[in-house]
Amino acid sequence: MDAIVLLRSAYLGAAGLVLFVFAVPALRLRFLDYGPRSTGTEKKYDTRVEKQGVSEGAVGTLLDKLAELRVPHSWFTSFYAVSVTLSLFWAAELLVGGPSFQAIAQHVPSTDLSMSFSQVLVVWIMMLGQGSRRLYECMAISKPSESRMWFGHWALGILFYILTSVAVWIEGIPAIRNHTPSTQDFLIQGPSARTFISILIFLLASGFQHDCHAYLASLKESKKPDGGAATSHYRLPEHPAFSISLTPHYFAECLIYLSLAIAATPKGGLMNWTLVTALVFVMANLGVTAYGTGQWYERKFGSDAVKGKARMIPLVF
Repeated sequence: MDAIVLLRSAYLGAAGLVLFVFAVPALRLRFLDYGPRSTGTEKKYDTRVEKQGVSEGAVGTLLDKLAELRVPHSWFTSFYAVSVTLSLFWAAELLVGGPSFQAIAQHVPSTDLSMSFSQVLVVWIMMLGQGSRRLYECMAISKPSESRMWFGHWALGILFYILTSVAVWIEGIPAIRNHTPSTQDFLIQGPSARTFISILIFLLASGFQHDCHAYLASLKESKKPDGGAATSHYRLPEHPAFSISLTPHYFAECLIYLSLAIAATPKGGLMNWTLVTALVFVMANLGVTAYGTGQWYERKFGSDAVKGKARMIPLVF
């Protein structure tokens, strides 16, 4: 089977799964909340299900048991550790034509629509930069939290980064096969207009997201009552970015993957459709999370806190 088709199908299938879980109240209320929105979820979701008239029984009991499979929210760090590790692994594989690369390459048909080797290098650097920055943020900026996320959400995130470590170069296999490493690879040449625009979007979105993450971390105040465990208190964001979107850091994430799809466009193509399907998953996954975030803000801070603000993408959603 064509590995590119398989990869695209995996992204779209995962996006469809997320939207399906979101569309079914019995699943959405049990499995989608995480981070601060999940605080107390293990104890409260059953009441919310009952209020919405979701039938219980054997199926409900099974779903309850599955919903209890939760991991610490700090496990988010593993997403980016996997991303960075695999970026480095595939760099070595691509340079020497290793067995893992060959195993995938033999399932990609020959085509004239291929990324150039320089494109592969640029997009690989962008993905490595994204993974490294997020790993740094998780380790140095994020504050300890008692919140938890469903195990399936964590597993889907790991799968996404495994797939994306391949997606950034899979449409450049013809160029990789025909390329002989040399010192010329280290020469800096003027970028094309498409590459320049994509890198500009990537850098601006990355900086914007980092600023949002640092600001959100500053809002989380950990207090430790005498003789008690530390608890977290969240304040309403007042950063200008949050005046137009409740989740501007999610919007920035979408822009980052859009920039990858633009930068990795094969010669003669409109976009890199493999990375576009990755973007579809990112938008679906973060979109349903942004929806829940909007509800959480409204419950915690009141309807005025969300009035006139997009949930994720300004003027769109």
